[in-house]
Amino acid sequence: MTITLELKPEIEARLVAQARAEGVPLDAYLQKVIEQATTPEAHRRLALEEFEAALDALAEGSESLPVLPPEAYERESIYGDG
Repeated sequence: MTITLELKPEIEARLVAQARAEGVPLDAYLQKVIEQATTPEAHRRLALEEFEAALDALAEGSESLPVLPPEAYERESIYGDG
């Protein structure tokens, strides 16, 4: 199937740059992106894996963070209005 799209120049530039960064022609890059976007199960798995990886990265080193007193979570201590 052949499809023609009118893209904003900035979107076109981003797509060209992303394809170039992956070292593939633009049409191959777009085909890959469309296939990934239309495969709900694979997309869900990938999203979950990425989410878990982000949580793991966020949690790294959190053991050494100080425990804050309950007052630290009160509006007055956050916004200083009191």
